[in-house]
Amino acid sequence: MISGINLLPWREQRRQRQRRHVAITTASLWLVSAGLIGGMWWHLDGELGYQRGRNQYLVEEIYRVEDQLQEIDQIQQRKEALMARMAIIRQLQAERVRLVRAMSELAIIIPEGIFFSSLGRSAEGVSLTGIAQSSSRISTLMERLSDTPSFNRPELNVINVGDTQEFQLWVSSVRPGEGRMKSGKQP
Repeated sequence: MISGINLLPWREQRRQRQRRHVAITTASLWLVSAGLIGGMWWHLDGELGYQRGRNQYLVEEIYRVEDQLQEIDQIQQRKEALMARMAIIRQLQAERVRLVRAMSELAIIIPEGIFFSSLGRSAEGVSLTGIAQSSSRISTLMERLSDTPSFNRPELNVINVGDTQEFQLWVSSVRPGEGRMKSGKQP
């Protein structure tokens, strides 16, 4: 009785089922692999885009900070220029006060019998040209100039003798803080 059973079609059907199962499994694995690869690509592309955005933000911030640093440098340069101007203004104001004080002292110490015809001022000192009744009055003027806080080291450059004595005198100016040590006199 067994001789009438044909097992070949059953085997053939099993092989077809196995081939279909392998094909389905292979297709499923390919789809899952493609899905994983696509998902990984999508995730990494998103991470790359996020990192590019962060890099762009950093570049913009770096440019902004560089602009601020340039602005700070410009402000610093303007500040230094203003400080230099302020120092010059302070110096000029101190010079103005010193000049007024020196002229006031000069008016007080002029001995009787001396008349100035011209007065020239420079950074180093004052040039006085005038007429005196006698040489002793010129030396009195020179002594008084040496004793003032504003002047020191008077030098007589020219003297013309006649009825009246014409003279030209140079006096060094004393700067604030310079003191009178150069002339050897104590204040």
